Amino acid sequence: MVRYGFLAFMIVLCFMIPLCSGDTISVVDYTGKQVDLTLPVNRTISLSNMATEIICALDGGESLVGRPNSVFPSYIDKVKVVGENSKSPDLEQIVAIHPDLLIADGMLSDDNRKEIEDAGITVIVEKFTDPSRVINVTKYMGQVLGKEERAHEIVDYVQKYEDLIDKRIAAIKPIEKTRVFVEWNQAYRAASTSSGYNNFIEKAGGVNIISNESVQYPTIDPEWLLQQDPSVIIRLLSSTKDYTKDELQKEHDEISGRSELSSLEVIKDGRVYVLSGIVAGGLRSVIGELYFAKWLHPEQFKDIDPESVHKDMLEKFYGQEIKSSYAYPSGS
Repeated sequence: MVRYGFLAFMIVLCFMIPLCSGDTISVVDYTGKQVDLTLPVNRTISLSNMATEIICALDGGESLVGRPNSVFPSYIDKVKVVGENSKSPDLEQIVAIHPDLLIADGMLSDDNRKEIEDAGITVIVEKFTDPSRVINVTKYMGQVLGKEERAHEIVDYVQKYEDLIDKRIAAIKPIEKTRVFVEWNQAYRAASTSSGYNNFIEKAGGVNIISNESVQYPTIDPEWLLQQDPSVIIRLLSSTKDYTKDELQKEHDEISGRSELSSLEVIKDGRVYVLSGIVAGGLRSVIGELYFAKWLHPEQFKDIDPESVHKDMLEKFYGQEIKSSYAYPSGS
């Protein structure tokens, strides 16, 4: 914690100093590796849809010369696809394009990273499911791309809602925290306290019933879930595709309709929710946090409409409209 607090301070300090062509910025990425970047960085490749969103929010995609197979914002559809994601990069294409910087998530293997770096391409690996980390990435990418003012604007927008959640949750007594079961992408595969999504539960004033520190996503027995009797169930879906309202409702109804869970009060009370992983990472993770907070503590967040905040965010930073569904029920 001390290490990352000091790192955040150093990033903010550097962020306040104007940079010029030929200057160098040093970044310590999520793997702990120091990466030195010579400015300006004009050509970027992203192997993560969440990294793509940060780049596009900063420079409108002007620097983007390669991307994963996701197409958000829609105006990047003509940018060359250089891999499905960080796990499966097209190394030949990446080397041929030879960007100033490639940014990926933790699925990029050490071997692939080394091969890209050996070709003379700078690589940064980041974690995009940690909202506080995302804020720091946005700050230093603002420097890297020469978009410091835009980065300030983005960070201020996100931080406003982060602070709102923190202030309201701080007023909740420990005994009032909501016990929650987060199911990740398939039946009874749980997000434990050691998973990348536990921070969403804690941020929203929840208690994760899966306190297995050794396994991030264990598969649990339905009988055990009955004994735990959670107050809220959230099904968290993949971040690799867009969903329609009908698809989210189908996921919701599948959980609510499980005969083995019919005796649970959470099923009877209708406190089962579905969230797209797209808003549980990157800049839009604050939207996921707002949904979690509203679902876990509806009275404290009854004036907050996460869908409206999401609409505003997309229009403000991407010039896009919401065309997919991200939560169900969205108006709860």
